Amino acid sequence: MKAWRKFYGEIEQFAQRIAPTMLKPLPSRSQLKKEIGLDQVWDYLIEEPIGQAIINHFKHDVVRGVVLTDGLIGTFTSAYDLQANKCFLYHLIGNGTGEWKVPQGGMGALVRELERVALASGVSISTNSRVTAVQSDEKEVLVSLENGDQFSANYLLANTAPQVLAKLRGKNPPASLEGSQMKINMLVKQLPRLKSGADPRDAFAGTFHINESFSQLESAYQQAKAGSIPAPMPLEIYCHTLTDKSILSTELQQKGYHTLTLFGLHTPAALFDENHDAQRKLALQSAIDSLNEYLADPIESVLAQAPNGELAIEAKTPLDIEAEVGLPRGNIFHRDLAFPFHEEDEAPAWGVETDDARIFICGAGAIRGGGVSGIPGHNAAMAVLERG
Repeated sequence: MKAWRKFYGEIEQFAQRIAPTMLKPLPSRSQLKKEIGLDQVWDYLIEEPIGQAIINHFKHDVVRGVVLTDGLIGTFTSAYDLQANKCFLYHLIGNGTGEWKVPQGGMGALVRELERVALASGVSISTNSRVTAVQSDEKEVLVSLENGDQFSANYLLANTAPQVLAKLRGKNPPASLEGSQMKINMLVKQLPRLKSGADPRDAFAGTFHINESFSQLESAYQQAKAGSIPAPMPLEIYCHTLTDKSILSTELQQKGYHTLTLFGLHTPAALFDENHDAQRKLALQSAIDSLNEYLADPIESVLAQAPNGELAIEAKTPLDIEAEVGLPRGNIFHRDLAFPFHEEDEAPAWGVETDDARIFICGAGAIRGGGVSGIPGHNAAMAVLERG
């Protein structure tokens, strides 16, 4: 406990000092390091592999793994690669505290409120309008739609992945790591009992880590890198309905139903390139087997049933995510995460710019993007306002 408090106490100090910079132009590496003024913490968060820092701070393999998971969600990398540092950093600096906040009513409630405010402000929203091309010149940006319509504007703020934007502009897309998470959504009649005897309402109230010791995580990475579905598969489960029942209908609430959202780590898109449906089935079974190791009630026994009799469980591979929402290779961060600064030889910027002065990235693919933070949207708007 002492080591835990020391480690996260240092990171909290770091988070409090770096968070305000996220809504300003990108600082240089040296400027940001000086402004934060925590050189030792800077070194283990920015310069050295986070896996080594975790080993240096903690002795227990399970504790090490729980800490490491913040560096791996959605990122296919080793604990000893700086990509894990970047993922870890963005997970821990939110709001200056590392606090994760979930909107009441789920993300759908957030979208509805954004829509309400936008419409009240005179914004026009066009849905089901697939973009086929983006062109620009010295005067304007022209966007072409699948139905033949076109519209123009002085600037374009794109919430697509940079690879998608590049293709729409007729350019070669940038290389990027592929997505690396199996997502499984479940509706259960009641929370399953645990073999440990712990109260399920306590166990599922936060992040439920399964087979996520440090050594298990690194082993799973090596297995996946070699082309095999990890076994046991490292998992994390969240039960949002324990804190916000409004996600479910009144009828399901009264029946005691809950939602469970499961993430399987180190399940990169490459594992599903061949025989996708068969591989999805294998990965789903691996995830269920991993979860059931710790349940007195096998998860299958508590799953709700759809009206057609099918169990209420949905599995999405990175390739499913790409097909449904256009994230290249299922990368939930749109592309590789980047540290929130620019190098000394790079020009100052907001981290949202492209090679076209009229086109900006306002989504997760921006520098300081990678999550549902709103930061890229703010910074893209500021970049446009700077141009008058």
